[in-house]
Amino acid sequence: MPMPVKKLYCYVDENGQDTKGKVFIVSVVVTGSERDELLEVCEEFEVKSRKGRVKWRKSSYKSRVEYMTLLLADKRFKGKLRYEVFKDTKLYDTATIEGIAHAIKWRKPTEQFTTLIYVDGLAKTKRHDYGSMLRHLGIPTHKVQGVAKDENNALIRLADAVAGFMRDMTDGQRGKLKELFTKSQDAGVLIEV
Repeated sequence: MPMPVKKLYCYVDENGQDTKGKVFIVSVVVTGSERDELLEVCEEFEVKSRKGRVKWRKSSYKSRVEYMTLLLADKRFKGKLRYEVFKDTKLYDTATIEGIAHAIKWRKPTEQFTTLIYVDGLAKTKRHDYGSMLRHLGIPTHKVQGVAKDENNALIRLADAVAGFMRDMTDGQRGKLKELFTKSQDAGVLIEV
């Protein structure tokens, strides 16, 4: 009897197109069977922090700090929040695909697996290309899907928050967010791939 195939769920967002290629950040939240639990936890943290369902840039600094404090202190997120920073490129789709592949390969399952990938704002016309390029990079894909509005899924909003958080770091953010960044890397919660 064949072994069941493990499913990895990847929620992807990016930040930095406004820099015209100077900095481009790809954020990937990678989960397995704990996906539904993490979805509920994210929604709970959005309420507690008063960040709500809005994008990172639209939330207040105080809410951002509180949201990231809650997330980064929760051991259930250890190793699940992955990002890659690209510099001097305008090949955004290529960078996004590479960021997804690197995030999955950072700690891929030892058993047979497939991936279901949800990318914020991905056009229908690009789904096939993303899937094909990811398979070429050794990532077995079951589904690549765009998410029209990140407000509809807490894990896409989490990917947006991580990308926004990392953008704050590349822009030279100081203060509490910078302290959280250092702690999160030391604790293995936020992973650069």
